[in-house]
Amino acid sequence: MGHFAAPILSQMIKPGAVVCVAAGRHLNAVTAEMKPPQASANVVFIQAIGDITTQIQENDAIELTRRLAKRWNGQYYRLQAPAITPDHHSYEIFIAHKQIKFVLHQMDRADLVFVGIGNPANSVFYNNKFSKEHELQDLKSRGIVGEICGHFIDQDGNECDTAYTNRIIGINLQQLQQAPEVVAVTGGRDRAIAVHAAAKSGIIKSLVIDNQGAEELMQLH
Repeated sequence: MGHFAAPILSQMIKPGAVVCVAAGRHLNAVTAEMKPPQASANVVFIQAIGDITTQIQENDAIELTRRLAKRWNGQYYRLQAPAITPDHHSYEIFIAHKQIKFVLHQMDRADLVFVGIGNPANSVFYNNKFSKEHELQDLKSRGIVGEICGHFIDQDGNECDTAYTNRIIGINLQQLQQAPEVVAVTGGRDRAIAVHAAAKSGIIKSLVIDNQGAEELMQLH
């Protein structure tokens, strides 16, 4: 995926663009191969979601954003906050902070956004032990099929109210729908339903996916 998709995604980063970058292992594989196809000036890169844990991994948004900003010699806005706050009160305190508020508002200017897509059983929450097994079963029973930047969606791409609502610090679904270009990078048959929902609602505009995921997606369509 990285080898074939990276040149196409690299061409999408235009001079003067504002680019938001989320997290994910598929997105990591693609950004690892990306490089400017030509001289590209004044590009702003924004970390699209806060830090998942204190142990920063190469798949995290902070690292992927830093990588692209360095290669494009662009500006880099870090979101100095956790992706998930303990409660809504903590969330309100964080987003009221001057630096965090500034970065969140800059996301309104996004020309291009790179995101990953998960499902309830394969999301940042479950993989990092934020979700318990009974919570996972609850999400499934309520018809939740996908997760994008910490926001859970149903089969029509509508955001669902969960225990994480109003606790996620990062780009929101309205900002994604308003952005001119949102590229989802994902793979696997188990993500197809989530991809279909995100595309149907206009959350994502373009897609990088592997053969298995594409075959399953075509069956759904």
